[in-house]
Amino acid sequence: MAERLRIVVCIPAHNEEKTIAKVIVGAKRFSDRILVCDDGSSDMTGDIARALGVEVIRHEANFGKGSALDSLISAARAMSPATIVTIDGDDQHDPADIPRVADPILKGEADVVVGVRPMDSGEMPRDRAFGNQVLDRMTSAKAGTELHDTQSGFRAYSVDAAGKIDFKQKGMAIESQTLVDAVRTGLRIKEVPVSVKYQGVPGKRSKVSHISEVLDYLITTTIIESPLLYLGVPSVAAVLLGVVAGVRVVNIFLATHQIATGTALIAALLVIIGIVVGSTSLILKLITVKLKG
Repeated sequence: MAERLRIVVCIPAHNEEKTIAKVIVGAKRFSDRILVCDDGSSDMTGDIARALGVEVIRHEANFGKGSALDSLISAARAMSPATIVTIDGDDQHDPADIPRVADPILKGEADVVVGVRPMDSGEMPRDRAFGNQVLDRMTSAKAGTELHDTQSGFRAYSVDAAGKIDFKQKGMAIESQTLVDAVRTGLRIKEVPVSVKYQGVPGKRSKVSHISEVLDYLITTTIIESPLLYLGVPSVAAVLLGVVAGVRVVNIFLATHQIATGTALIAALLVIIGIVVGSTSLILKLITVKLKG
C-alpha cells in the first residue's frame, strides 16, 4: 500500500514564466507533490512547470485566482494528503516557510493555517499594506472574528477542511470568501508569521481591481444575507422622507396656491425608490429563505 502523501503544494499561476521555476524548485524541497494551475497564461508558465516534472492543470482562458484554486484543491483532495499548501507563483513567498505553514495541520492543531506577512517591516509597499489592513478589518467584520492578512495566498488546509470550504469566488475575493466560510463552518484557523519580498516581484494585478473585487464580494453577500436590514430599512426611510416632502408640497400649495415642483419631484422619486428597494429586499429575503429551506 502506497505511503500517504504528507504535503501537496498547489500553485495558481497566470503569466509567471519569470518566477514559476524558482517557486517550484524551492517547493520541491518541502513537499511530496506539486500541482500548478496554468490559468490561461499567454507565456511559457505551463511549459516551464511541465519541464520541471510537476503536474499542470491547464485553463484555456484566464478565469481568475479563485477558479485556479478550485481546480487545484479538487485535484489535491483526490490525492488524500495530510495537508494541502497553497502558495502564489510570483515568488513573493519563501517556499522554505512551507513547513511552518503546514506544521499546525500535521500536528492536528488547526484545520486552516494562514501565512501572515509582515505589514510594517518596510518590505511590503505602504499602499499595499494599507489596502490589506482595510480588507482585513472588513473581512473580520464579515466573519465575526479577528483575522490578519486575509489576502495572503500562502495557506494550508487539511483535506477535511478543504472539502468543507466551497472555493466559489472566481477572482481575488477568494481569499476573503474562504476565510469567512472557514469561520462559519467552525474550522480552527491558525495564523503563523511568514516572510515576504516585493523587490523584483513584478506587479501584475491592479490594486484597485483587487480591492474592488473583495469589496464587491463582502458588500454583496452582506446585503443578500440580511436584505431586510440593509435594503428594507433604507427603503422605509426613503418612503417616509418622500411622504414628508409630499406633505410639504401640499402645505405650500394650500398656503400659496403654487406647486413646489422641485420638492414634488424629490418626494415622488423617494417614494418610488423606496418601494422598489423595499420590494427587492422582500424578494431577496424570500429567495434566501427558500434556498435555506
